[in-house]
Amino acid sequence: MRITPMDIEQQQFGRSFRGYNEEEVDNFLDRIAKDYEEVLNENVRLKEDNDRLQSRLEEYSRMDETLRSALLNAQQSASSIKANVQKEAQLLIDDAKIEAEKIKQRAKQEIYSITSEIEELRKRKFLILEKLKNTFKLHIRMLDEEVEEEPMTENSKYMQDKELEDLKMKLYANDEKNVQDVREIENGSGSEEDR
Repeated sequence: MRITPMDIEQQQFGRSFRGYNEEEVDNFLDRIAKDYEEVLNENVRLKEDNDRLQSRLEEYSRMDETLRSALLNAQQSASSIKANVQKEAQLLIDDAKIEAEKIKQRAKQEIYSITSEIEELRKRKFLILEKLKNTFKLHIRMLDEEVEEEPMTENSKYMQDKELEDLKMKLYANDEKNVQDVREIENGSGSEEDR
């Protein structure tokens, strides 16, 4: 059983003939009791401080563990987000490449189509010009034959000039139409019927 300051103060010693001075012993015991009480109080206070510090240490340890766990989760989340962003970026790049390839193919097809149409218009222009040239040759030959067949009289000369003038007007009107067709083809505005 532990001795208390009260036990020290109330301690009684037996008397002997040549014993210690009673007053000095009592004073010494009083001082020891006070010091012992202070030591006990200090010990209690230190235990309380120790318990409080131990409690705070445990709290800090829990906080440290929580922070470590949160940091680990944040790193994992950051890694996951980074991986997802990289995947999405790669998907966007792949989609853009596919779309660019489609646009490129459409442009090539359009160029091919336009080139074919231009070639077709050139052929039509050539055919119309050939047709026009042949028509001119035919009319010139007809005129030459007509001039050679009839002897020239004053009246026939007048009639021939009139017929020649009428024929020239018809040729001119026909030529104007053919020239107009050629111009329309050159300008790319040929009629739907021609196309």
